[in-house]
Amino acid sequence: MKIIATVLFASLLPATDAAALEKWGPTWSEVTGTRYFRATMNRAPAIIKSVDGRNYTDRIVKIEPGKRMVVVQSPPRKGFQGSNKHMTMDIAPCKRYYINAQFDSGVGPEWKPVVAYVESIPGCRITKTAEPA
Repeated sequence: MKIIATVLFASLLPATDAAALEKWGPTWSEVTGTRYFRATMNRAPAIIKSVDGRNYTDRIVKIEPGKRMVVVQSPPRKGFQGSNKHMTMDIAPCKRYYINAQFDSGVGPEWKPVVAYVESIPGCRITKTAEPA
């Protein structure tokens, strides 16, 4: 019985990958609030709340390249609730953006969203867009 379940599960994996590829195609971009550099003072991981008005709960958000409005939330700090900030980003294809919260001090609530790092996404291919005829 375990063998049948394993074979059935293994046969569904390519279908899952194909569905993801069909949705995103060979070109996509990602934004994440994961902290990239730990040595930068007063920097913390951020929460990606929404992109272009669409809410997300994933740690890594897959989006289409282009100009995007990103809402970022700071983590709560002692005595302060997290707050939202808006940032407009020009998202390049096949890139992952690490967006962090840079606090003004170690104790206050004032912060700004920063792009801590940008890296290429392995397996992503930049394709030409169709030109108008």
